[in-house]
Amino acid sequence: MTVGASFRTLGERWDVVVIGAGVAGLSAARNLSDHGLSVVVVEARDRIGGQLYTDRGFTSVPVELGAGLIHGRDAYTWELVAEAEAETVLVGPSDQTADPLSTPEPPHDGEDAAAYLNRLGIPEDRWPPVSIDNEPMHRWSARWMHDSGLFDWWSTPRENFRVVDGYDRILSPLAHGLDIRLSHAVRRVHWSDRGVVLSVDALEGPTEIRADRCVITLPIGVLKSGDVVFSPELPDDHREAIRALDRTDALKLVYEFDRPVFPAEEDVLGWDEDTGFVFWCLSREDPEVVVAWAAGENARRSTAMTVEDRFTAGLTALAEALDETIPEPVARTTHDWAMDEFSAGAYLFVPPGAHDAPAALAAPVRGVLYFMGEPTTGENTVEGAYVSGYDGTDLLMADL
Repeated sequence: MTVGASFRTLGERWDVVVIGAGVAGLSAARNLSDHGLSVVVVEARDRIGGQLYTDRGFTSVPVELGAGLIHGRDAYTWELVAEAEAETVLVGPSDQTADPLSTPEPPHDGEDAAAYLNRLGIPEDRWPPVSIDNEPMHRWSARWMHDSGLFDWWSTPRENFRVVDGYDRILSPLAHGLDIRLSHAVRRVHWSDRGVVLSVDALEGPTEIRADRCVITLPIGVLKSGDVVFSPELPDDHREAIRALDRTDALKLVYEFDRPVFPAEEDVLGWDEDTGFVFWCLSREDPEVVVAWAAGENARRSTAMTVEDRFTAGLTALAEALDETIPEPVARTTHDWAMDEFSAGAYLFVPPGAHDAPAALAAPVRGVLYFMGEPTTGENTVEGAYVSGYDGTDLLMADL
């Protein structure tokens, strides 16, 4: 990876500029560069990874403040684990326990998932527990969940793994040798049939970057905020897709203890929808590190509190889950993705009526603008971002 490489002289152009150095942006740039195109990646943050954020300064073990798990043994991200020679460990039992649902009748286009399952007469205790890590069923498009196989995702046996020495280890194979400009916040995308000119706020002052094509991997929250202006406006279908899609809230509270707290026989606690938090033990060594996780409505209840009260609520819930008094932590950390201006929320969900929005946003704009990543797939995993960057740039190169 070449961070902050010397600028090309005024007037030179890149074949492609990639906005965003998350997993989707890095995999897009990797694929393009490996096929001989000149590529530059611009990233608003002072680090790569996007919502894959490994904190190595909090304690003696790496802590994931964003994405944290590899879902299943067949995930494409195992390719990166192998290249990085990273160590992984199984986290708890399979997170799928429900029986497959029988949904012989397709949902209506604007129907929400809760209304659909009620119409089919499926009792709530058999509904997929999606609100554990996203929004409740009534906020989801039934058509999207049906067509994407999400109603049965939870019934498929699938083991979860974490990267022991930090999830960010998998970024190195993607970023190696790329020209990545950190602390470069794109403010405006001027585009036409002739290419793009990005107006960028960099540490050394405003600058412009010119390219024939532009790959955009911004999170849906940033696209909806309007902080990045497209000039001229995007086509109606793309603007409507951005308007229709939405993002959930998520909260991670990380505690370091100077003595054992988590039961030796348990890896995960609170894996149901009534606790408000899911807990797992990140390290059983000295120190012991415990993570409290909440999403959707559960996360919003916590993020409405002060930061101090959030930590207190997490500790109270952990004590209730353990049914015992726990010691005060010696250190704590968190990251508020909703207040992160370069994220503006956690990850995406597809509301009722928006089932066709990801495909609409993925359509190239006059062979110049190419949206990729979570908003174009509806897939909010690291694997989904990795695959999107490669698949999207394969289509871009087919247009050349």
